[in-house]
Amino acid sequence: MKLDRRAFVKLIAGGVGGTLLSPLPWKLADDTAIWTQNWFWRPSPERGGASTVNTVCQLCPGGCGISVRLINDRNAVNIDGNPTHPVNQGGICPLGAAGLQFLYGPSRIETPLQQTGKRGDLKTFKPISWDEALQILASQLQKMRQQTTGLVCVSGKSEGTVPELFSRFLQAYGSPNYLTMPAAADAQALGSLVSQGTSSPIGYDLENAKMVMSFGCSYIEGWTAPSRMMAAFGGWRSQTNRSRTRTVQVEARGSLSASKADEWVAVVPGTEAALALGLAQVIVSEGLYDRSFIGQHTHGFEEFRSLLRRDYTPEKVAGITQVDKSKIVALARDFARTKPAVALHGLGQGRMPGSVYDFLAVQSLNALVGSLHQAGGMSRKPQLPLAPWPEVVLDATSLRGKSAPRVDGAGGSQFPLSTQVFYNFVNKAKEGRVQPGVMLWVYEANPVHNLADAQSFTAALEKMETVVSFSSFMDETTQLADLVLPGPTYLERLEDVPTPPGLQYRVFGLSNPVLNPRFETRHPGDVLIQLAKSLGGSVAASFPWSDYEAALRERVKGLANVPSGRVADEPGIEPWNVGLGQNLEPNYGSFDELWEKLTEYGCWFDTSEPMPSWDSAFKTPTGKFEFFCQKMRQVGIEGSIVTYLPHYAPVEPAGDTNTYPLVLVPYESMAITNGPVANPPFMTKLLFDFQLKGNDSFVEINPETAGRAGLREGDRVELQTERGTVKVRVHLTQAARPGVVFIPTGLGHTAFDSFIKGKGVNANEILVVRQEQITGLATWWDTRVKISKI
Repeated sequence: MKLDRRAFVKLIAGGVGGTLLSPLPWKLADDTAIWTQNWFWRPSPERGGASTVNTVCQLCPGGCGISVRLINDRNAVNIDGNPTHPVNQGGICPLGAAGLQFLYGPSRIETPLQQTGKRGDLKTFKPISWDEALQILASQLQKMRQQTTGLVCVSGKSEGTVPELFSRFLQAYGSPNYLTMPAAADAQALGSLVSQGTSSPIGYDLENAKMVMSFGCSYIEGWTAPSRMMAAFGGWRSQTNRSRTRTVQVEARGSLSASKADEWVAVVPGTEAALALGLAQVIVSEGLYDRSFIGQHTHGFEEFRSLLRRDYTPEKVAGITQVDKSKIVALARDFARTKPAVALHGLGQGRMPGSVYDFLAVQSLNALVGSLHQAGGMSRKPQLPLAPWPEVVLDATSLRGKSAPRVDGAGGSQFPLSTQVFYNFVNKAKEGRVQPGVMLWVYEANPVHNLADAQSFTAALEKMETVVSFSSFMDETTQLADLVLPGPTYLERLEDVPTPPGLQYRVFGLSNPVLNPRFETRHPGDVLIQLAKSLGGSVAASFPWSDYEAALRERVKGLANVPSGRVADEPGIEPWNVGLGQNLEPNYGSFDELWEKLTEYGCWFDTSEPMPSWDSAFKTPTGKFEFFCQKMRQVGIEGSIVTYLPHYAPVEPAGDTNTYPLVLVPYESMAITNGPVANPPFMTKLLFDFQLKGNDSFVEINPETAGRAGLREGDRVELQTERGTVKVRVHLTQAARPGVVFIPTGLGHTAFDSFIKGKGVNANEILVVRQEQITGLATWWDTRVKISKI
C-alpha cells in the first residue's frame, strides 16, 4: 500500500478536529480532578500565605526552570514553568507539571534499608539508621579494597557534579568501572571523535535554522530538552510562509513529530543512514555541496564520493529504504539549497543508543552543506567555565586500578575507541565472567526495567556480591538491592543542572531545594563525602569538602571569575538572538552575589563562546573534518576502506524470518516517561484508550498487516520474540508501516505504586540487543516478532 504523509494526515485530521471541537478536553480535566480526590496520599494543605520558589526540574535532562507554589512555606501545591529561564521560557512539559506527585507519592523510600532475606523480597527489607548503613558499606569496601577492585557504578546521569563525585570516588578507590546508561550520545561522542577529533556533546542552533531534517528524533516529543524543542517548533511555525523553517521527519512510524512536520518520509525501520547517504550522493553528484569547506577543511572527500557513487545512488537507496527515487532527489536539493539547513541524529528522545555509522552518515550531510560550526547548524555544546576540583589523590591501590582493564572491555583491543561497552559488562556478569565479589552501585537509573533485554541485566545482578541502590523510589532495580541509601527528590535537594543536551549556548542551572526533606533521606553527594572520610587515606584526601554544598560552591566560583555571563532574572531572554561570541555583562559583582541570585532565579547563561572557526574546529590527525577517519586506523581497527567512511551498516534483526515474520520496533512517547522514575498518575490518565485501557497496553499495526493476520481493532494478541512473550492489544493505524509492530516503552512496571504497577507490558523484556562490531554499541530498535491472536 502507499504509505505517505498525506494518507496519515487524512486519517488523523478528523480525529484532531473532532477533539478540538468536542467537550473531551474539559471532560478529561473534570475526570482528573475527581480521580485525584481518591488518592490516599493527596496533600491537603491548610489555608495560609502563598509564595513561589524558583528551581530547576531534574526529571529529564532538559533542565527546565520551574516555579513551585508553596502554602505557608511548607506545602508545595503547584509547579509552573519559570518565565525567566532561557531554556523553556516559562513552558513546562506534562512530566514537569506532575512533579509534585513524585514528592508526595507513596513509592518514596523513607529511610535506609538492608535486605535481611532473599534478594527481591520486599517483606525482608529492614529499616536501619544512616550510621548503620554507612558503617555496613564502609566495612565492605575496606575488605574489598584489600583483596580486589571490584566496584562498579551505573549512573543514569552523565553530567553534573553528583555524577562527577561518583566517578571521582571510583578513581580514588581504585576502580575504572564507572558506566552510564546507554544513550544516543554514546554514538555521537565516538562519531565526533573520529571525524572531528573531539568527543564533546553536540549543540544545534535550531532556532536559527531554515530547514531541519530529523532522522528519527522525536523533536517535539521529548528529544533532548523537551520544552526548548517545543518553543523552537513554535518559533518555526510563527514565521511567515516565505521565511518559515521547513521540517522533514524521517521515521518509520507516523509519530506526532511526523504529523507536525512539513514532510514525513516513511522509511523502512533502521534504514535512516541509507537515506542520509542517498541524499549525500545527490548533493555531491549535482555539485550542490559547499566547495569552500569541502576543498579546504575536509579529508577523504574523494574516497567518500567514490563510495556514494558506487553504493548510494537514488535507485539503490530507494530499494533499501522504500522511499521513491524522485523524493530522494527532491529532498537532497531542498536540503542543499536551503540556508542554513541542519540534519539531526538520534532515535526517539535520545535514550535509544545507535550505531556510530548512522551518526557519521547523518553528520556527513551537515558537512557537505557547510553547516558544521555555523549559525543555524550543528556545533559542539560549549563547556561551562566551572572551577576545577583538586586532583584525585592516588595511592598504590588506585594506581593499579587506574591501569587495570575495565570490566566491560572498553578501551581494550576489541573496542579501542569506546569509553564504555555497557552490554559487554552485562553479558560478562550474566555468564559469570567477572571477578568474584563485585559490588554494584546504581544511581538515578533503573536498568532492570529500562534497559533493553531486561532479563539479561536481572541475571547479571544475581552474580553481584552486593547491590547498592541510591534511589529515592522503590523501583525494579532497588527491589533487588541489598542496601538502599535513599536520596531526597529534586525538590528537596541542592544540585547543579549543566547545559542541557543539544543546546548551543552555556547554561548553568541550580536546582535549589524548595522544601526540607520529608523523610530520613540524605543527599548522595553528602553520602559519598562521608563514606570517603570513613575509608580514610587517599580516598578521604580526594574528598576535602565538609559537605556537598561546599564542593558545588567551589566549582561555581568559576562562573564568577569569567568576564561574561548573567543570571537570568527577567522574562523573555532569547540567547540565540544575541549571537554566539557576544559577551554579556554580569549582573553580579562577586561570587556571593552570584550565588544569592542563582538560588533566587535558578539559572546562569552565557553567549560569549563563539562557534569554532573551520581553521581551528577539528582536532583530527589531519586538522580537518575527516570523511575518511584516520583515528580508526591509528587505534588498530582493521577493515576495508569502507570501514573508515560513513556507510550504511545494517544490523540484521534478531530472529528467524520464517518463525518471526514481522519486525518489532519500540517507540517513546512524551506521555510515558522512560527515565529512572515511572509515569505519575496525571500522565497515565492522559493516555488514550488505544494506548492503555485498564491494565492492557496496545501495539500499533497497519490495517493491511492486521488483515493478513485476521486481527481487528482491540484484539488481544501475543507477541513472541527470541527473548519471550507478552500479551497486548491491537490498535490499527495508518501511522504504522506495513510489516512492522510498534510497541511503546515505559509501561509494564512491577514496582513503584498501584497507580502504575501492572499497567501494560514492558517492551524491554522481549527486545533483543545487537552490538556494533567496532564499538560494541548496542542497537535494539528492530527485533523479529510473531503475533498470534489470543
